Amino acid sequence: MNFRFFPQLAMRCCRTALRIVTAVSLLLVAPAFAEAADGTGGTPMRFLLVHGEMGQCRADNTCPDWISAEGQIMSDTPRKLQKFLKQLGSRRLPIVVSSPGGDVKAAMEMARTIRKQKLSIAVGRTRSRACPYAEPICPAAFAEDGSIKGQAFSADAICFSACPLFFAGGVQRVSSPFALLGVHQITTTYSEVRVQYRTEYEMVDGKRKVLSKKEIGRKFVGKYDTTKLDKAQRTRLVRFLDTMGVDKGLVDVMLGTEPSGIHLMSQMEALRLKLTTELADADALVSARNCKDGQSISDCAAPPPPMSSASAMAGK
Repeated sequence: MNFRFFPQLAMRCCRTALRIVTAVSLLLVAPAFAEAADGTGGTPMRFLLVHGEMGQCRADNTCPDWISAEGQIMSDTPRKLQKFLKQLGSRRLPIVVSSPGGDVKAAMEMARTIRKQKLSIAVGRTRSRACPYAEPICPAAFAEDGSIKGQAFSADAICFSACPLFFAGGVQRVSSPFALLGVHQITTTYSEVRVQYRTEYEMVDGKRKVLSKKEIGRKFVGKYDTTKLDKAQRTRLVRFLDTMGVDKGLVDVMLGTEPSGIHLMSQMEALRLKLTTELADADALVSARNCKDGQSISDCAAPPPPMSSASAMAGK
């Protein structure tokens, strides 16, 4: 009997394939670079177009307009701001803000938006004559188009925690001694989620070949907070402030204050750290008109000097 050797057949008979299905659980930790002041609740920030009332109008009957921004900064607040500014078109109106803080990432995004639009900002509030003193903006103040008539004021206005990061986006930034501008540590929340995957693979000649991988379950495990910024987070924050023209020393002031407290900044400290650009208040900002580059708000807001009788006669 003659025997013949067939190499291909021999190779086929010795090759083994084993198909295996496994389920693996992985714990994912996702950071949220966000901080909420006064808990997670609060009224979301609302943007309103405000028309200055008669006391703020000029001799030529032109009255100032501005944007009221009051409430807590949420993750969707940047989208609302962009939508509002789009409705205003090419108008570059100042912003009067009062906020307890909120989402850090959102605040920084809003800052970039108003810097791109070259808008100015002041810590302050808006009051309508149609509303009671305890409720400066009430339903009776709203016109059909959603705007209101009002007056800007500084007393009791606040800009805390994440709000100063939004405030930093203004090309001109002012805060009255009657308003409160304050910072503290940023709290990063880490969420832990356990994800289960079903993986199908085969072993061919001792080598693993993945055929499919599918998520089959996801369960929230828990979360924890920390005030420690890692190197990447601190670098992003410093780079952001530098882009906005704010001294990076503000980071040290923030990190030196517990999240349960607030570091209230004096006008001179805010000016030294370049968080504010000059000494003025919300009323002066909204009254300013056609400020040239480098011109102070107080100069823009000042009424034109009275004409002398000789000049008046010459103009007739």
